[in-house]
Amino acid sequence: MTSKFHCLKFILLGALAYLAPPSLAAASCDAIRNLAIDDVTIHEAVSVAASASFRTSAAQRESRHSFCRVTGVIETEIGFELWLPEPSVWNQRFLVGGVGGQAGQLNYVEMFRGLQRGYATASTDTGHKADDEHWLLGPAIRADNYAWRANHLLAQKAKLLIQKFYAGNIKHSFFVGCSGGGRQALTEAQRFPEDFDGVIAGAPGPNTPEMSARRLWEMIQHRRNADLMSARDWQLIADSAVNSCDLKDGVRDGVMEDPRRCDFEIRSLQCTAGSRACLSKQQIDIAQQIYAPLHDESGKKIDSGLLPGVPVSPVPLPEPYTPGPKYLAAVLFGDGVHRDPNWDAMQFRIDRDLPAVDKVMNLHADNPDLRRFQQRGGKLILFQGWADSLVAAQPTIDYYQSIGQFMSKAMDKQAPQPEFVKLFMVPGMGHCTGGNATDHFGGTGNDGIAQDPQHDLLSALERWVENGDAPEQVIGAKLENGKVVRTRPLCAFPKTARYRGGDSNQAQSFICQ
Repeated sequence: MTSKFHCLKFILLGALAYLAPPSLAAASCDAIRNLAIDDVTIHEAVSVAASASFRTSAAQRESRHSFCRVTGVIETEIGFELWLPEPSVWNQRFLVGGVGGQAGQLNYVEMFRGLQRGYATASTDTGHKADDEHWLLGPAIRADNYAWRANHLLAQKAKLLIQKFYAGNIKHSFFVGCSGGGRQALTEAQRFPEDFDGVIAGAPGPNTPEMSARRLWEMIQHRRNADLMSARDWQLIADSAVNSCDLKDGVRDGVMEDPRRCDFEIRSLQCTAGSRACLSKQQIDIAQQIYAPLHDESGKKIDSGLLPGVPVSPVPLPEPYTPGPKYLAAVLFGDGVHRDPNWDAMQFRIDRDLPAVDKVMNLHADNPDLRRFQQRGGKLILFQGWADSLVAAQPTIDYYQSIGQFMSKAMDKQAPQPEFVKLFMVPGMGHCTGGNATDHFGGTGNDGIAQDPQHDLLSALERWVENGDAPEQVIGAKLENGKVVRTRPLCAFPKTARYRGGDSNQAQSFICQ
């Protein structure tokens, strides 16, 4: 009897060991330095205690969880960090934060956000450092690393490190980014659909080369007309458009729900006798030129122009406009296309220089063929500020609609839009955040006012990927001095928030329709 009892006990203990969470066998932070991963060099693996202060770039942070901070390089130049929360905290998910602009640094904001939620989280500088002003004049591989390779390699290598560290598999992987990070997000879904199960792409600029051509062209116009238009003049135009069309969504609240419905004419601001806030004929001419669709020197249409209410950024050449890195546009055409660190951007020609971008690197993220991503169960959330002056809203909408058109034709269906993609337009929001907008909704860079699928896009994406519940709206919030002063439903496109009565600063006063 005793022998049978001990035998049964041994079997039960063995079964419990087999069923125990993988994290119980996790490696130590010290041990990760010695893990062998092809093409990965670990520089440091440091244990950071809970509530201990640690530095990221210029910021000091304190995590509520202890974690292992891993720094290293993939191949020879692709710098990365991977933060691994203690095994008892790890939620068995992996989160990568994309990097905007010219990259060259890590998305510590998104990494910290993920760490606090229990994610294993990582980011990459895409293969160069921000203080290398002419990185694009270096080895040719840097262009590919920046455009598409670095985040794919990070996904592969980081997953191996995570699995070895926790001695277990990742349940789901997520990518979140805005601006250049949004383009990276789309690139991952389009080219490497196996890397991530859920993707959030904010202000992604699917037409980045054309967008860069407009940015450089605008800066040239601002330089040529430096004494003609002030920042106040440009703001007058934007504010006047909003005031003119504000009531189209049923309530006057300082934002337009859909600027495409606005029929504001800039020429209505031309000065007449007794006018105060007005513009001269010459000012109106240049403003109309900037807001109009861009054409190259041969008359070819490049984009659809700026929407009413978008506040034009009156930044002239030369670069940089503030202490810090240049706009991508100046580097892309100067170092990338002309291979000249001293290139005079005033010599820019759209018809000559724009087609040459594709010979430098592929920055297009506009491929609507997401069949592989869909077939493996991938979910994609796009978000975009209507008042974004750096990455125009219309190309994001165009790309979203092109996915529906392509997928319907490819799958021989007549559905208006595939079910695995959602787009959320944010009234009044500028580039990724800011503006007169309810810009706290958990898209990137900050959490929603509650970490649940009703108020936070990342939480909504988690539920969608894991439970199949697609988000139809998320409640955004506007904060002033840390306090919520307005909430508003952000509706899955093409629906918009319509006022139905009550306090216009409360989300329940609106309905998505």
